[in-house]
Amino acid sequence: MKLKVNMEFKFIVSLIFAILVAIFAIQNAGYVEVRFFFGHFTISQAVVILISAVVGALIVLLLGLIKQIRQNLKMKQLSKEIELLKIEKNQLRSKLDELNLVNKVKDDIVEEIIEDEIKDNVIQGDKIVE
Repeated sequence: MKLKVNMEFKFIVSLIFAILVAIFAIQNAGYVEVRFFFGHFTISQAVVILISAVVGALIVLLLGLIKQIRQNLKMKQLSKEIELLKIEKNQLRSKLDELNLVNKVKDDIVEEIIEDEIKDNVIQGDKIVE
């Protein structure tokens, strides 16, 4: 929701800016002499203003696209890292479950040995008492 509002706000600000540039260009419609590299020509000042605004907008757009592409690449990289970490987590969880099972089996064996020794001691104790 916040992203949509932010984009709408940017669109409205851009539209207002474009209208202001158009009004400025119309009010300054006289002819000017333009020298660009080796070229020399006379053109309406409004056209120069509008071309400058369009070129500026294109530069901003290209810079924004470059930033977006970098962010997308970073997101892909981070997504891959997340997937690898999930796989590693599952592997570690499996190892932990195996260790818990081994420890449980060890505990059961130790418990059986202790019970057997207690029974043996009780039986031997009974013989001694008899």
